Amino acid sequence: MSCSNGAGAEQSYDVRAGLEAFEGFCVAGVSIVTDHERGADDINALWERFFSAQVGQALGERADDVIYAVYSDYEGDYTKPYRVTIGYKVAADVCVPDTLGVVHVQAGDYATMAAQGPQPQSLMSVWEAVWASDLDRSYQTDYEVYGPRFFEDGVHEVLVCIGVNL
Repeated sequence: MSCSNGAGAEQSYDVRAGLEAFEGFCVAGVSIVTDHERGADDINALWERFFSAQVGQALGERADDVIYAVYSDYEGDYTKPYRVTIGYKVAADVCVPDTLGVVHVQAGDYATMAAQGPQPQSLMSVWEAVWASDLDRSYQTDYEVYGPRFFEDGVHEVLVCIGVNL
């Protein structure tokens, strides 16, 4: 799998809302294939698996402690099956244990928005807004960033990045 960086800006956690071009990167972690109907239950179970498998310790080499949830391998729009991977950003050449998978977040244009406040309610509200929007989604990769602001008391911010066609 090629995880080379593409053109675009490096991910910044200061971005709260707007359109940005981001470089591609790799995320290693645990994954499942789900769909819109089963998504909430499957994703909750995947988070439990992520923490019980101690993915961070299993990886060893990772860019930092930021957690990513990547949505990829769409079989159509958001109502069709897709893959969710929860893990950490890694270098393209890192050795990943057989128990984990690697997904490449595509370089490109992303609509970014913040889900701030009580979780998972705030995050679900952002996703509902995305589904109801007229964004021209690329359905290549979308991702959530659980960075330093997620762990701040009272903030609990998740950055949501939706791949779009401009």
